[in-house]
Amino acid sequence: MAARKRSSTAFPSEIEKQFEADTHIKRCKRLTTGLLVSAPLYNLFLLADWLLVPDVVHLAVWLHLAIVTPWMLAAALIISRRPRPFIRECLAASVPLAIILQIDVGFAFTSSPAAAHYQYVVIPTLLYTNVSLHRLQFVFARAVTALVLALHLSVVLRADYLSAPVAVTIIVQIGICAYITLVANYTMERDLRRAYLFSLRDRLRHAEADAASRRDALTGLANRFELDEELRRIWSASADLMEVPISVVMVDIDHFKRLNDQYGHSTGDLCLKRVAALLTTALRCKEDVAVRYGGEEFMLLLPGVEIMEAVRTAERVRRSIESLAIPNHNPGFSSVVTASFGVATSAPLSLSSAELIAAADQALYAAKRNGRNQVWPPFVQRMSEHSGVLTGSSRSGSSAASTGSPPNKFSSLD
Repeated sequence: MAARKRSSTAFPSEIEKQFEADTHIKRCKRLTTGLLVSAPLYNLFLLADWLLVPDVVHLAVWLHLAIVTPWMLAAALIISRRPRPFIRECLAASVPLAIILQIDVGFAFTSSPAAAHYQYVVIPTLLYTNVSLHRLQFVFARAVTALVLALHLSVVLRADYLSAPVAVTIIVQIGICAYITLVANYTMERDLRRAYLFSLRDRLRHAEADAASRRDALTGLANRFELDEELRRIWSASADLMEVPISVVMVDIDHFKRLNDQYGHSTGDLCLKRVAALLTTALRCKEDVAVRYGGEEFMLLLPGVEIMEAVRTAERVRRSIESLAIPNHNPGFSSVVTASFGVATSAPLSLSSAELIAAADQALYAAKRNGRNQVWPPFVQRMSEHSGVLTGSSRSGSSAASTGSPPNKFSSLD
């Protein structure tokens, strides 16, 4: 197992998938360009065929122009369309194998006295395969190099016109070239992957820092910066989404200063964390956002939620906060921590984000003026079927205008 790990450059499966996702397009472009550049360079080998093995030059020309070069161009075309990584690398590996087969076919059929020198074109082919324009991934480079050595060794051993010293020299030189180019290939791929790991680490650190800059350190909720980003995204949405209702729920912990004064800031911090956890459970989907708006004030941003559902959500959270039974003794008020809620709903087409938040803030102050520990506007009793205007009754009997809310611009209930 340890030996296998040392001889492989592959990452663990999850990182390998991410590596391929991040480098696939660049790898396809590199291979495509390399193949297109290599095709004319490969055909310069015909000069060696003409000078060293003239008796099989016609065969060499046919193999070059009718088989190997068209295959190089076809492989470039397929790879340019970004196939799966395994297919991409198999296509890339097939090209040097086709080149070696062409060389070995000519070497096998020639009877030229200069043929002993012809097989040295295997060396630039190995350079091309392992360290140059093509540069296969190490696992494919290793397999292709082994096949090249096996094919060429079989041809050299069958060539009766080669003396033993010449055959040995050929085999040793090509073997040394194969070893050196494989080591270079392994080193380059290892360095490439190591650089990728460093870049991945930097990206993760940047993402963590960015996430931290968008989160409240105490509660883990979104902060005002994240809220502003989300509001900009919603209010810059397409025209179809500009008529989708957006609900804002403002939350303020009642008599929080008294809690801090009586029990200390550590108790206050714990209270804020527990309330934040309850607000998080009220989120329906990833589009909903829970925000620490400031101090003991929180906000729920609920895209696509009508005011009736937003009020119900706020009421559920209000009851949950009260049921936590966090002690906060206040003469003439509750003996546990409670919260007040203000709800407003509008479509982005009707109100700006600042106006919608101001409307929810006005509703919150109405809840506090009317005795705290309640949701404002109160629960909906009925909704007009024809006008779409929401109506209801209030424990205080105050009107929408009492909160400073323009009833023709956003949904707010008495």
